[in-house]
Amino acid sequence: MTTPPPPTDVASVKVPPAAIPNPNPDGSTAPPTTEAVIQTRHEISDGWQCVVSTPVYTRNSSLDDSAVSVDLEKGEKPKAIMGVSYEPNISTQEELKAVKDAAPLPQKPASRTWRFLRWNFFSVYRKAFTCVLTLNLVAIIVFLDQLNKNNSVATFQNAATAASANFLAAILIRNEHVINLLFWLVCSLPVWAPLSIRRRAAKVYSYGGVHSGCGLSGTIWYMVFAVLAMTQYPSGGPIETALAVTTGITLMLLVIILIFAHPALRMKLHNHFEATHRYGGWSAILVLWVQTMLLVISNAQNQQVNFGVALIKTPPFWLLVIITLLIIYPWTRLRSREVQVERLSKHATRLHFKYTDLETCMAIRLTDAPLMETHGFATIPNYKEAGKGYSVLVSNAGDWTNKIINNPPKKIWVKGAPTWGVMRVALMFKKVLVVATGSGIGPCLSLLQSYPEYPVRVLWSAQDPEKTYGQGIIKSVFRSDPNAVIVDTKKTGRPDLLALAYGMLVASECEAAVVISNPSVTRKVVYGLETRGVPAFGPIFDS
Repeated sequence: MTTPPPPTDVASVKVPPAAIPNPNPDGSTAPPTTEAVIQTRHEISDGWQCVVSTPVYTRNSSLDDSAVSVDLEKGEKPKAIMGVSYEPNISTQEELKAVKDAAPLPQKPASRTWRFLRWNFFSVYRKAFTCVLTLNLVAIIVFLDQLNKNNSVATFQNAATAASANFLAAILIRNEHVINLLFWLVCSLPVWAPLSIRRRAAKVYSYGGVHSGCGLSGTIWYMVFAVLAMTQYPSGGPIETALAVTTGITLMLLVIILIFAHPALRMKLHNHFEATHRYGGWSAILVLWVQTMLLVISNAQNQQVNFGVALIKTPPFWLLVIITLLIIYPWTRLRSREVQVERLSKHATRLHFKYTDLETCMAIRLTDAPLMETHGFATIPNYKEAGKGYSVLVSNAGDWTNKIINNPPKKIWVKGAPTWGVMRVALMFKKVLVVATGSGIGPCLSLLQSYPEYPVRVLWSAQDPEKTYGQGIIKSVFRSDPNAVIVDTKKTGRPDLLALAYGMLVASECEAAVVISNPSVTRKVVYGLETRGVPAFGPIFDS
């Protein structure tokens, strides 16, 4: 994809009152119609280009008329004046209605059952999960069928190898570099490729289905191993007892991990999910190491070979080596980084880092207690003129974020390598609609600040956005989309985001939409657009 050229350094200025057209065709002073309001607003902003200088205004920035006196025809340059308010750019009820009326939301096609099966039950995530699980179940059936045919195949050693292979695949698909490779391959598709191909490939962020499928399949294989080990391993002796104990502990840990990984419990008890996944996973791998060593000792005794020879001939050993390295790797990249905190409000803060540049639409994991918890955040690359660095938008969404906002740190831990996120797929489309609520604008800014000239429309709904997130973020939004629709829910109430998104998308002829919001809103808008034939994408909240 060709990188858009850098923006021209032009600032917006307020149009003198005499230059503002009367929205009423008859010249009266009566309240104008909705269509007239929108048309007038577009005429005022037509031809303007919003860029970030210090300071800069968007198309209708509220200024005193005497503040700017510029004759553009004489070549005079606009002068920046401090104290700008962006409130006039916040969409009114009339404008929101006009957006929805521009392309009314059509009825959902087909039956409710078909829609549920097509766009919910058989989502890409679930298709990946089902595919992995089905292949493993077929393999297990074939494997067990060999019990009475070929004793050299249906052994507890081979079942252990299959379980380890699935656990390796589950961890590998979550590795940062594997994730980035998947995104790189998919996002290399040219924008002139058929939309039907691009919209399917853009679901690459559903790779979590492979992780879940392999995790469950590995547990089932381990259950098969446990049963076969009880029947095939010679009875008596301390090794048998140790194998029974380690097998029971491992099964217990795996079942606990699966229970808390269920979507319902994961959302309600997210801290417990993280704890069981982290500490339960580490403990299970440690016990598997003990168990593998016991099996190697047993094999060495039975085959009358030394321990080293038996070890290198044991497949689970090599698989465990790779698994262990994959788990250790992110910790080798753990660094304490200096951070500059920009408190935006009691609800949000912005963390600025200067130690490196990051590509667009990448996420990092931050923590102040590496052994306890880590939190993923989308990064916002600095504008080129702002120098090296990036920032992270943090909103008050829990105990940890509340602590960061109210007790800002001077340093914070950054763990692992940056990874591309769902917003990256926006660059696969010729023109895209970005829909965000609240701090969901953060991941969107990663795209908007990296490619300020990219053909994008922005729909952002937040409570008192200027007071909560500051003028800097609003500037960035209007720089990329001078006609962005920003909704202040404190004044207009919660809007019908689906209807607004559809109206903007159709009117602007966007190819696709990317939605960044909370789980319920994301699912509702993505589902609503997809059922009406619009390629739509959003995070699936599987971690």
